[in-house]
Amino acid sequence: MHIKRLAAITAAVAAAALVLTGCSAGGGSEVVSGTSISVAQNSAMTTMNAFTATNYSTYNSNPAYLYQGLLFNYYEQTKLTKNTAFGTYKKLSNDPLKVKYTINDGVKWTDGAPVDAADMILAWASSISKYNDPKGVNFGGVAAGSGLDKVTKTPTIGDDGRSITITFDSPWVDWEILPSIAPNVPSAVVWEEAGIDKKTGKDAQNAVVKAIKDNDTATLKKLAKVWKNGFDMTSTPKDKKLLTTFGPYKVQSLTKQYVTLVANPDYNWGPKPKIAKVTIRFIADQTAQVQALLNGELSVLYGQATADTVKALQGQKGIESTTTPTATYEHIDLTMDHGVFSPAAYGGDEQKALWVRQAFLKVLPRQEMLTRLITPLSSSAKLDDSALFLPGQPGYDDVIKSNGSSDYDKVDVEGAKALLAKAGVTNPVVKFAYANDNPRRASEFQLTQASAAQAGFKVVDVGKSGDEYFGANGLGSGKYDYDATVFAWQSTSGAVTGNEGAFKTKGGSNFQGFSNADVDKLWESIEGQTTDAAAIPDLKKIDGLLFKNAVTMPLFQLPDVSAWSSKISNVSDAPYSPNIFWNFWEWTEKK
Repeated sequence: MHIKRLAAITAAVAAAALVLTGCSAGGGSEVVSGTSISVAQNSAMTTMNAFTATNYSTYNSNPAYLYQGLLFNYYEQTKLTKNTAFGTYKKLSNDPLKVKYTINDGVKWTDGAPVDAADMILAWASSISKYNDPKGVNFGGVAAGSGLDKVTKTPTIGDDGRSITITFDSPWVDWEILPSIAPNVPSAVVWEEAGIDKKTGKDAQNAVVKAIKDNDTATLKKLAKVWKNGFDMTSTPKDKKLLTTFGPYKVQSLTKQYVTLVANPDYNWGPKPKIAKVTIRFIADQTAQVQALLNGELSVLYGQATADTVKALQGQKGIESTTTPTATYEHIDLTMDHGVFSPAAYGGDEQKALWVRQAFLKVLPRQEMLTRLITPLSSSAKLDDSALFLPGQPGYDDVIKSNGSSDYDKVDVEGAKALLAKAGVTNPVVKFAYANDNPRRASEFQLTQASAAQAGFKVVDVGKSGDEYFGANGLGSGKYDYDATVFAWQSTSGAVTGNEGAFKTKGGSNFQGFSNADVDKLWESIEGQTTDAAAIPDLKKIDGLLFKNAVTMPLFQLPDVSAWSSKISNVSDAPYSPNIFWNFWEWTEKK
């Protein structure tokens, strides 16, 4: 599907293999009473709805992977696998593209209500641009602008409320990789929390469907407000309805330091986990994570490590570790709709704004960042010279020859000065946003600040802690004022339209205000392709336009450093999100 912030999902361009056989119910395993493990992640969980644009990060999606369950399909490493224990999907026709999704009888929320068509229709409504309008109904869904916009008629309901059939107005190449049609929060709870009337349960579900079918704007505004903000939390809520889920685990407690999940005894619609309790601890400092692992306070750590982390893990008894290339890349984005890089700063002069953006990109010390920060983790790491393709993917080698990335191969202070002179701009001030409790990001800021100063840029630190940077008032919220920012896009799937939300006008993950009519048309063309290979030529064109317009600068692919106690078995990493959690149901604890 989309790109996720890393904590943000550039989906990989290469198509993933499709495994046609699904999981059997129960997965052939049972929870072992008394087992408990703890996993560290860099920042805190802030919501039970990880599909809002302001909360769509790995820090929310990883816990959600445990409590929302494996839906119609999921990834085993990079293989797309159907979870037929949860439900089925079937393409009914090609012209028009029509797909039926059916949830199996017996799948239920933790409050006992069935997971049904109303929950899927709410997921669809929250993912279309029509209902993500800041001036109207606004769910704030991260999938806004995706291929679901091609479904303009409300899905039809069948099978006693367990299925929906959606009809696309035109083809969509990524129809099968469609997590946005799957439930993520209970529609009945959304209705109840909106306080519209006293309906509950099935009556509330039916009321949600009716509001969507009738395009009842007044009601939908209230539902959207709850969907967008009502599930945000940093501690266990008094209103336990907000913790309603349907996955293999359910949330027992949440604090600013950790979230504890316990096995859902009713879960049998997917592979069942063996561990009874999982605690995800929020530890920003990687050194502290390693120390906690060595002390036995942690079972597993993963993710954004430093060279010091790798060194500290080497040769430790009772600890296993691995470094895995991921479908995740670091990048620096420039804000386009306001501030020093926008035409508005120069009386609407787009050419001047472009020169200033190009000048800033020319002084980014990409190679120095790679050498200092990434090479110690992975000696084979290289710069990423494409905004849409990762090294090794089909199309990458060709696109970097013509996309304009060669203009930024090396720091070019004199070239930057010349561009600023053409623009008639002296000593431009750039407000630089980043997660300042992440050592790598702090170093990236410092290196950028020093290099840019040589060309006359004054780069100002407006960094926030990871919890704030990726929180409701942080990146992409419209409340955080910055001109440039650094974070990572992380793949969750093999969708060729994975970057669309980030680089399409008003896309759900377009946090920089980028808008280009030619790029929008190319995304439409890509959506209508029937194979991934057919989409590559248009993806190359978009890649070139992103460099031509100095929109973003890819830095490098991030390696994941994972480590775990030898008392924990079957832990392994995977390129796609949720990375280390991908096979949590296979984890076991040795006593």
